[in-house]
This record gives sequence, C-alpha cells and structure tokens, in this order.
Amino acid sequence: MRFLITVLCVSSVWGYRHFQDEIPNGGSVPHPCKAKYTWRGVGHMNPLGGGDQNPFGLDFKNAGNTWTKTLCERDSDRDGKTNGEELGDPNCVWTKGSMPAETLGISHPGVCTPYSDPACQAANAWVECEADEGFHCDAIQEVGMKNITFRFPETVIPTESKINYCMMLDLPTDGDYHLLASTPFINNKEAVHKILLYGCEETTVNPLIKFPMNSPMSCGTDIRLQCNVLLGKLTEGLHGDCVNKDFGFRIGQNGFRKAMMQIQWHNHNTRPDWKDSSGMTLHYTTNRRQNDASIITIGQKYLAIPPETEVSQVEGRCSGECSSKKITSTVYITRAYNHMHSLGRKQRIEQYRNGLKLRDIANDVMYSYGSPAIHEFQNPIELRPGDELRTTCTYNSLGKTMTTFQGSEISDETCFSFLTFYPAENMKFPYCVQWKEIDMSKLTDLRHDFPVINGCNVHNFQNVTHPDFQEIYSNVLARCKSFGSCLKECKEYTANVLSKHACLQGDLLAMFKHSTKSSRDIEYMKFWGAFESCKSMKTCKCKDPSSINHCPQPVPVSTGGIGSVTASMFIFVSSLLVRLLI
Repeated sequence: MRFLITVLCVSSVWGYRHFQDEIPNGGSVPHPCKAKYTWRGVGHMNPLGGGDQNPFGLDFKNAGNTWTKTLCERDSDRDGKTNGEELGDPNCVWTKGSMPAETLGISHPGVCTPYSDPACQAANAWVECEADEGFHCDAIQEVGMKNITFRFPETVIPTESKINYCMMLDLPTDGDYHLLASTPFINNKEAVHKILLYGCEETTVNPLIKFPMNSPMSCGTDIRLQCNVLLGKLTEGLHGDCVNKDFGFRIGQNGFRKAMMQIQWHNHNTRPDWKDSSGMTLHYTTNRRQNDASIITIGQKYLAIPPETEVSQVEGRCSGECSSKKITSTVYITRAYNHMHSLGRKQRIEQYRNGLKLRDIANDVMYSYGSPAIHEFQNPIELRPGDELRTTCTYNSLGKTMTTFQGSEISDETCFSFLTFYPAENMKFPYCVQWKEIDMSKLTDLRHDFPVINGCNVHNFQNVTHPDFQEIYSNVLARCKSFGSCLKECKEYTANVLSKHACLQGDLLAMFKHSTKSSRDIEYMKFWGAFESCKSMKTCKCKDPSSINHCPQPVPVSTGGIGSVTASMFIFVSSLLVRLLI
C-alpha cells in the first residue's frame, strides 16, 4: 500500500497590500458583518482587494493614495463618523509609521456602520455578509458513499476567551473504508473557531488510555499523543475537506477504529448563556482509492513577533536528518496548506535536496487568513528521505502595541504548513516541527517523549503527578504561603534551590508561570501562587542580597522579541506533539 502526501496552501488576490501602511490600522479593519474576518482591501468592495473601489477607496484615490487631514476628516461612508474616528485617528494627527491614537474599536471607513442599522441598509447593499462556502467535492456524490455525523452534545461554553474540548468517538467498523471528505455541522457560528478530527492509534502493545467515549471534556495531553493523525479539519475560511482522487484515509476494520474530535470555542464576550452542539459529517466509502494517506506537519512553535514592525520572518524546518528519520522511502505530495493568523502576510514552503533548492512547494505571496485555498498538485511532488522542507512565515505587526506570541487565539499567531502524502506506511510519525533552535526530530520517540530543554524535562514539570514535580511542589508548599506574603524560609529556599532549578530559569520560567491561566488543576495553581509569593527575588538583580526585596527597578525574566517566551508559549508546550491548525 502506498502513502500519499498533500500540501495545503493559502492565497489571496489583492496586489496593493502596501496601501494598508498608508492609513492608520490599515491591516486591522474588521469585516462589518463577518465575525473574526479582516477586510484586507480596505478601499475595495472585495474584502481581499482588487476590482471596484468602495466609497473610502474613491476618496483615498482622490487624496493621492495618502492619509491627509482632509481625507481623515471626511465621512466617506456617511455614517456619522469621520474616517479618522473609524480608523483610530480621531484628531487627524497620524503619520505613516507611527502608532495610531487608538487600536481598538476600529470600524470600516467605507461601509456604513453599525451594519445592522436600518439607515445603513441601502448604502451597504453591495456588502456580502454570507460566508462564501466555496466548497465542492465530487466524491460526496459518488454512488455508495456513506456518511455519519458526529456532534458534541449541547454544551454550555465556558466564559473563558477560548477553550478546547475533546471527545472520543467510535468510527464505523462494519467494513473497510476510505474517508474521503468531511463537512461542517455548525450550531453556533460565532463561537466555533475550529474543529479537528484525529485518528487514534491503538495496538495490543499500545492500547488507548482510558478516556470517556462520546463525552466532551478538557483535552488531555496523553490522549492527544495517541490520537495524532489529522483526518479532518474545519477552520475559518475552510468549509470542508475533500481529499485527492488517488487516496483516502483508512478507517474501519483495517484502519482507524477510534477518533478524537477536538473543538475550540471562542467566547469573545464571555457570555454565560452561550451553548453549542457543533460537529462534522464524515463521508466514507468501501470503494477505496489506490493509496492510504496521512499528513505531515512542519513549522515553528516558537514565535515572538515584535510590535510596530512591518516585516518579521520566522522559519520552521524539517531538516534532512528529520526527513530521514520520518520517511522510510519516497513519498508523494499532492496538496499544501499554509496557516498563520491575522498578522500573516506571506508564507512559503520550500524543498531542498543535497543543499540545493528544488522548488517552492507553495508560495503564498498574498496570504489571507479569512480566505485560505487548498492547492492541489496533479503531478505529485516526490519527497525523498534526506530532503529538507522549510516553511517561512512573514508577518506585519504595524498597529500592534505589544509582542505577539504563538497560540491558538486569533490575537496570537502561528506558523505551520500541512502536507498530505502517500503511501502512509512510509511515514513513521507525522511531525517535524521546531521549538526555537530545537529540531523535534532528534527526540528518540515523538509519540511519548517531550523535549528536554536546557536540562528541564518540560513534560514532567507540567505533570502535577510526576515525581519530579511532586518533590519541588511539596517543598514549596511547606515553605511558602500561596498568594500570601514572602516568608523567610520561602525566600531562602527560593534563593538556594529554586533559583538554580533548570525549569525555573528565564524563558522556561515565564512559560510555566503563565500555564496557570489555562490550567484547571487547583494544585498547580496553588504551587505557582506559593512560588510567586517571593516573586521579587526572581525579578530583581541587586548587588546586596540582603536588599533583594527592595529593588527599585525589577528586571523582567523575559525580555520579549524573538528570543523570549511568554503566555502563549505554554499553549505550545502543552500541545507540543499535537497538530495545531491554527
């Protein structure tokens, strides 16, 4: 049985993105009626740019394609707010390259808002509010095609800004099938950010750990290590998944028997009354294709994009050493998909052999988060053991006031490329990602091991039941008062022991501390509450140790920029070996 590799990619049609830099908050103008979408071509009727201009675009052109006081004071869409008020420059003092006075509450200067106002209906007749599904899959119409819909039971969405829930499912086992497509079943469009379906590997030697079937609960790291083959994905801009005509994902008697469905909700307004019961429909057949397929992920898990920067680049590699360990013999790429969030501007996947570049597998010079496209290769691209794959992500953070880190929220960023390939049996494990300079392929067994970074076993230290964590936990709780004052014995233990612990240094310390924001484990939070009681000892540098609690200028543990880790880095480590689509 042969294995097929596919790469997915994103593209856009706007050729004048540099105009975004000519107006305040030009890259952050929201779509007036599509939640979480950005209107990239601010001056055009097409949200992606190009074609006919909207009222603001006409005024912008008359102003010489520059931000002038006259243009700022004009109300192009006649909704009672000046262009400057809508774009965050109410006093019309912004100049190119500077920070706008306001970066929140931005609205579209060419679309009458609020969009739902009856007075705006006539002026906005040209605005398209229904999402363009743009999804067509011939395989779904095949004679003999079966389908089954999996949905989360109606669940009250937690009031956190984002939350991931997982649910184990029994796939059809009454035959030997190929899964050829998946389509969404969305109940709450405002809340659902993405739904992913992972095949779970279970053998007599490696049985699945106990996890409730058909019952949603917070996703655990261990189960996600066993359920790691991405079979289906539904994200913003992708309204279905249809595989190549020459392959399918094997499920049933001789394939995946169980799957894990993961949903991510975004409760942006922390509404306590929100509920959801979304899921996806799987389309499968006994008319199997010639090949079994799988997906390999490449990318960079360490992101720290500085603010107010027009061009920031991040690279993730699957080195020749990596591919040699993962691929037992030649496989074939048929599709490519690049994935970043709203700061993403360009993304490219390159293939190298013996140090020489062979080709761009996908080069999205006009990336659009809200309008991704799947790139199909009619002639599959040959990938050999020893070949190197690189994905390069380019971001524009103008208008941002703080560093943007890796994470799954829209306000965070990500850098991944997904390659679908065949034959599946030629791939050992579908991961080849990097964490900073660490090539994850160098781990002995990516299914079970987490990286040891600078002497810290990341997996052990975030597991409250592991002896490595339990030892330091008991010592800290015995000496320090959770969320209380800094006790003398705590201060001494911090200075003599904690300050030397490999997992409590620099970037790793910042990452672990932030984990309390996403942890539901009360013991974990108690530990960090106690640890923080003498925080000043770790955030100050004083010549006189006796004055450690009286430093006038605390020095942050992490300095920001490309070399630092903060909040969303925890999201990465806790899901280090779990495919994100973000």
